Amino acid sequence: MAFKRILGVLTVREGCLVKSYGYSRWRPAGGLVTALRNLDRWGADEIVVLDISRRAGLDSEVLSQIKAARVSTPLAYGGGIRRVEDVHHLMELGCDRFIVENLLFTHPELVNRLAELAGRQALIASLPILASGAFLSAPALWRPDGSLSWLEWRERLQALPVSEFLVTSVDSEGVSGNFPVALPSALEGFAEKSVIWFGGLDLDAARACLALPATVGVAWGNSFHETELAMPHLRRRLLRGGLRPARLA
Repeated sequence: MAFKRILGVLTVREGCLVKSYGYSRWRPAGGLVTALRNLDRWGADEIVVLDISRRAGLDSEVLSQIKAARVSTPLAYGGGIRRVEDVHHLMELGCDRFIVENLLFTHPELVNRLAELAGRQALIASLPILASGAFLSAPALWRPDGSLSWLEWRERLQALPVSEFLVTSVDSEGVSGNFPVALPSALEGFAEKSVIWFGGLDLDAARACLALPATVGVAWGNSFHETELAMPHLRRRLLRGGLRPARLA
């Protein structure tokens, strides 16, 4: 069985660490430096810092806290990346990978330039999905050209020089147990790209996602602010299901 990753997602907004619920409600969640060091110490396979401020450009306060944390765990950063210089700066801070969203649709040529700079393996495409009633396979936080069908946009996404997709169930984000079971099957066709699932996962949903060939990882966010040593407990419980997370493989 291929090794799978367990990722910790730290959500920030306006320079502060928050617990996010559907990207529409937020609560303070302590200090980013402490949270980064906790996930580093607890053995996360990868840490994602996701700035949901919806600003163009990097937040200097968030960057200073990343630098101060000095974690050794691979670190991915997403939010506000708009220029090649942004990735240069993040690389200097020790970030290993970079999550892009708006650029996928507004400036795909810049995604190609970022891939030339950092390498295809360093780029993750963020794909937020809304599921309302019967599942709708439509992007949530962006509105592509209405002249193209979702299938045509999917083909464009697959052609981009990214290594993985971070697929987020926006409706479920922040609430464990609400992950839509229909989501993986509705995204059939992304098998050529590796997928990280995020948003409302519980253990059963995580096991089902990890069993899919295209899945390379599952991600959690709020739970790491609610339970001490949440990552080791989560890893042990997934291992009981016969899976092989990367850190303990």
